Amino acid sequence: MDAIEAEKTALELVMNELGLTNKMWGSANERVDASKGQLFNAGFAQFDATLDRRNRGADAFHVIPEAYPKDWSGFRSYGGDIPNIVVGVTFMIQEIKRLLMNGEDPTRLARRPDQKYSPETGLPNPVEG
Repeated sequence: MDAIEAEKTALELVMNELGLTNKMWGSANERVDASKGQLFNAGFAQFDATLDRRNRGADAFHVIPEAYPKDWSGFRSYGGDIPNIVVGVTFMIQEIKRLLMNGEDPTRLARRPDQKYSPETGLPNPVEG
């Protein structure tokens, strides 16, 4: 699969998962609004367990991450890394949606001149002209 096809597939996977959450909680996602952002914590927990499994090779989904909402049940693995990341991303998108619906400013700040890339990281990838 090339990069463009992989990107389209990734977005399709996320959109399909968003469809599932919208079906469960409504397109305005009443649960996310009522939970005051708990899906953000759930998404972070999904990423945390996936990262632990990747770094330690263990089934990190047997231990509920600290970030997972205390009054929720059902923390689990959704399969391999891709479905777990997709679920985490979907939780984050639902939180972004909640914040936007609550009037938060989505403006992304530009890098300031004093915030230079470190040459040791190899970023940015300069194009020689």
